[in-house]
Amino acid sequence: MQSKLKLICMFFLLFSISIHAQVTIRGTVVSAEDQQPLPGVSVLVKGTTNGTVTDIDGNYTIETATGNVLVFTFVGFVPQEYTVSGQGTINVTLNPDTYMMEEVIVMGYSSQKKAELSSSVVTLSADQLTDVSSSDVGNLLQGKVAGVVVFNSTGQPGADAEIRIRGTGSITADADPLYVVDGVPYGTFNPNDVETITVLKDAGATALYGSAAAGGVIVVTTKSASRNQPTKIDFKARVGQKSPLFGNYKMMDSRELFLMHKEMISPSLFKQMRPFYLIGLDYNWQDAFFSTALQQNYYTSISGSTDRLGYFASVDYYNEDGTLINTNYDRISARLNLNAKLYSNLDLNVRLSYTNSKDQGTSSWTTLNDAYTKMPWDIPYDENGEIVKITSSARPDNGKTWYSQDKWNSLHNEQYNYSKSKSFGVVADVQFNWTILPWLVFTTTNRFSQGTYKYAQFIDPRSYSPQFAKGYLQNDVGHDRSFSTTNLLKANTEFGDHSLNGLIGWEYSSYENEFTSASGIGMPNGMDALNAAAVYAVGGYRIPGAGWSTFAQGQYSYDNRYFATASYRIDASSTFGPERRIGYFPSVSGSWLLSNEEFLKDSDLISFLKLRASYGVTGNSNIGSFRYLSTFSLNSTYQDLVGATPERSGNPYLGWETAYMSGLGVDINFGNRIELNFDLYNIDNKDLLLAVPKKPSTGFFEGMENIGSVRNQGVEVQLNTRNIITPDFTWNTMFNIGFNKNRVTETPNNEPFLLTRNMIYQEVKPGQDIFSWYMPKWVGVDPENGDPLWEKITRNENGDITERTTTNDYTQAAPQVMGKATPKFSGGFINNFTYKRFSLNVNTNYVYGNKIYNYNRMSSDGDGAYLGYNQMSIENSKLGWNRWREPGDIATHPKAVMNGNKGSNNISSRFLEDGSFFRIKNVTLSYNIPQSKLQKVSMSNCRLYISGDNLLTFTNFSGMDPEVSLKSTEYSLAGLYADNYPISRQILFGVEISF
Repeated sequence: MQSKLKLICMFFLLFSISIHAQVTIRGTVVSAEDQQPLPGVSVLVKGTTNGTVTDIDGNYTIETATGNVLVFTFVGFVPQEYTVSGQGTINVTLNPDTYMMEEVIVMGYSSQKKAELSSSVVTLSADQLTDVSSSDVGNLLQGKVAGVVVFNSTGQPGADAEIRIRGTGSITADADPLYVVDGVPYGTFNPNDVETITVLKDAGATALYGSAAAGGVIVVTTKSASRNQPTKIDFKARVGQKSPLFGNYKMMDSRELFLMHKEMISPSLFKQMRPFYLIGLDYNWQDAFFSTALQQNYYTSISGSTDRLGYFASVDYYNEDGTLINTNYDRISARLNLNAKLYSNLDLNVRLSYTNSKDQGTSSWTTLNDAYTKMPWDIPYDENGEIVKITSSARPDNGKTWYSQDKWNSLHNEQYNYSKSKSFGVVADVQFNWTILPWLVFTTTNRFSQGTYKYAQFIDPRSYSPQFAKGYLQNDVGHDRSFSTTNLLKANTEFGDHSLNGLIGWEYSSYENEFTSASGIGMPNGMDALNAAAVYAVGGYRIPGAGWSTFAQGQYSYDNRYFATASYRIDASSTFGPERRIGYFPSVSGSWLLSNEEFLKDSDLISFLKLRASYGVTGNSNIGSFRYLSTFSLNSTYQDLVGATPERSGNPYLGWETAYMSGLGVDINFGNRIELNFDLYNIDNKDLLLAVPKKPSTGFFEGMENIGSVRNQGVEVQLNTRNIITPDFTWNTMFNIGFNKNRVTETPNNEPFLLTRNMIYQEVKPGQDIFSWYMPKWVGVDPENGDPLWEKITRNENGDITERTTTNDYTQAAPQVMGKATPKFSGGFINNFTYKRFSLNVNTNYVYGNKIYNYNRMSSDGDGAYLGYNQMSIENSKLGWNRWREPGDIATHPKAVMNGNKGSNNISSRFLEDGSFFRIKNVTLSYNIPQSKLQKVSMSNCRLYISGDNLLTFTNFSGMDPEVSLKSTEYSLAGLYADNYPISRQILFGVEISF
C-alpha cells in the first residue's frame, strides 16, 4: 500500500513541476529534389504522442516546449530532427532516401540499415506494442508479426504467453525463442521500458546466436536518453476492470438438467433420486468461482543527458487480480540505464534492473474442477450464508443431500488453503565501448544476475483434499545466479563503391541453480509452519553449468545495390555429453536492391524493391541439465541406510539438436503508400533431442538420444498501407498472414510412436504433423435408435485397408489420425485512424486450421455417463446442438442413457473440435489534449484513452476459449483443453503525461 501511495503522490507532484516554456511552431516542409511542398509529413514531438501532419501545401502548426525535439518523417525521405530553441518558425527540407529505408535495425550483437538487411526481420516500436494491457511481451506481439503464433492458454494473472516462430521443430526439447536484452542473451525487462522489439526469423539473422536460436530470436532494446536531451519526465497510469470470458461454454440450468435426468431414469426411481423441488434450486457455480477483477498499472520515468552523461530511470507497479477466486499477481520493477563518455574514445554504459513479484494461483485442481462440474442443485451456503462443509457421510454439515459426484466444496477449502509464490531478481550490465581507431571498436559487456524465489502450498486440515486428509504444507526455495561476458571487436571500412564491416566475438557464461523442498502433514488447524507438522518429504539439488562461444560475422555491400552477410559460431555447453559438447553454426545471406538499378531508379510505381536469400544452421539445447548422465533416486532405503535406485540411463554422445534454415524474401514498396514483404522458408530440425523408449530388459523406460527430424515449410506476407493522409484525418493498415506446414521426416527406426497424456494420444510418424491426434473416428448418431457411431476399419493380411464401415461397438473402432493441433495459418489485421486529436486503433488476430481436444466434454457432455456432474447445455447451445429423442432424428448428440450410451463419451474425434478463431484483440480510443491547455502546468504532452482487450471472439469451439497450449508437457499434450483458466475481457482507462 505504501508503494501505491508514493506513486499517487508522485503523480500530483508531476502536475506542479514547471520545466520548459511552451511555444507555437509553424513552418513548411518541402522536398530537396524539386522544392515542392510535401503533404502528409508526420511532425512529432520526440518521445511523445503529440504530433500533426502537413497539409496539402506542406504547412504545419504544432505547440510544444522549448528544448523538445521535432521529428519530421515521410516515406521515401530521410527523417530530420530539429530542436526547439524559442523560434516560432521551422522550415524543413527533406532529402530523398535513396535507400528507401534509413531506419537502423538493432539485432543484438550488430545493427544494420533496414535497406541493407538480407534477413527476415520485423521491428516494432513501443507505441506498436503497448496498445494491449499485459505484463508479458507475448501478449503484446500477438497478431503483429507474420509467422509468429502467440497463444494465451490461461487467464492466470502474470502468466506468460506461448510464442512459436515459424512452427514447432522439436518434440521433447523446448521450442521457445531466445530473448536478447540490450545485446546480451537472456535478461529481464518491463514492457513499459521497451524502446523496440525486433523479431529475427531466419538463419541469416539468428545463426549468430547459434546455441539457442532454433526457435527464433527476439531482440529487446530498452529506453535510454539521446545525447543532449533536456530532462524529460513521463508518467503513465492505467486502471480498469476485467471479466472472465466463457465463450460458447454454457452449462445446464436446473430445469434442463432435471428434464435430462427424467429422460434417462425410470419413473419410480426418478422420484426417489430427483425430488421435484430440485427444479427450483438453480445455483450458478461459475458465478461463485469467477467474478470481475481490478487491474492497474502505474509507471514513471525520468531521462536526460548532457554531452557526456545520459540517464534513464523508471519505476513500474503492476497489479492484476484474477477473475478466479483467490488468484492475483503483483509486481514492482525498476530500471536505471546510464551512459557516460569517460574519454573521447571510451564510453561506459551501465544498466540495472530489479523485479519483485508475488503470485497467487489456485490452491488445488479441485477449485477449477468444481467451477466446471458441480450440480446446480447443490447450494454451497446454508440458510445463514455460511459456507457448508461436506462431512465424512458425504453430506453437507447442514444435513442436506449433496448431489454432485465429488463430495467436497471448494468454496469451503478456499477459506483456508493457498498456493503462493514470490520472487525477486537483479540484473546488472556493465559495458565499455572503446574506439581504438575511427574504423575499429572494442565492446565488452558483462552481466551479473541473481534471483530468489519461494513457493508455498498449504492445505488446511479443516478443508478437504483427495490426497491429504490431515493437512499438507510444502515450501520450496530456490536461488540462481549467473555471470556472462560478451566481447566484440567491430570494424568497418569503405573504399569506392565498396563497404565492408564485421565483428569477431567471444562469450563465456556460467550459472548455478539451487533448490530446496520440504513438506509436512498432520499440522494443527491453521498452522502453516513446517515445525508444526510431521515430515512428509525433503528434497533438493544444486545444478552448476557453463558454456563458451566464439563467433564472427562479415557484411559486404557494393554500390548500395548488392549486400552479403556471413557468420560462423562455435558453441560449447555443459548441457551435453563430453563427446559432443561443441556445436558449429554457419550462415550466409545476400540481397539485391533492384530499386537502385538504373532500370528502376525512375519508376513511378515501384519506389523500393529488394530480393533476399539466406541459409544457416542454429541449435537447441533446451532440455534441462545433466540429461546425458545416468541418474539415481535416493528415496529408497536398505538396512536403515539411504539407498539409490537407477532412474535414467546415460548417453555421453548426447549433443546439439540443429535447425537447418533456408529462406527467400521480397520487399517491395509502391510509392510511399504501400509496403509489402513476402517470405518463403524451409526449416529442417535434425538430430532431435528425443526421449526414446527403451527395452524392458534395460531396466529403464526411456533414454535421451539425438534421433529424428521435423520439417517446417511456410509462406509469410506482411502488408503495411497508408490509406488516407490528410491534415485532419489519417488511416493506416497493417495486415499479416503466415502459412506453415509441419511434417515429421524421421523417427527412431522410422517407426511411429505415441505421445500420451490421460489416455489421449498423438502419433509421431514420418509424413505427419508433429502433433497429429490419434483416436477412433466419430461418425455421428444413428438416426434410427440414437446409438453412437464410430468408423470400423477392416484390413487384409498385409495390413491394407479393404473396407470402412460404421459400428456402435467402441471396441471395434480403430484409432487413426484425426487432424492436428498445429494451425494451418495465423495472422493479424490492425487499423489505425486519427482525426485531429483523436485516435482509434483496432487490433485483431486470427488462427485457422488447428484441432483442439476438449477433454472436459468427456464428463460434462457424457450422454448420462456422469449423473453427478452438471452437463453442457443442449437447449441453450450457440453451436446448433440437438439431442436424439425419437427414430428419424438427425442429431448431434446420442440418446441420453443412465450411466452412458455404449461408451459414447469415450475418447474419439467427437470431442476433437475446430480451434479456428477471429478475435478483436484490442480497441483503443485516445485524445491528445491541446498544448494550449497544458501550458499552465508546463506539460509537453497529455494523452487520455480508453482501451478494451479481447472484446469479441468468433469461433465454433465449445469451450471457454480456443487459445490452448502448443506445448507438450509432463501433464498435457499440445492442443489439449482441460479445466482451463479462462482469459478475460478488459476495459481500462489510462493517462500518459510528459513534462
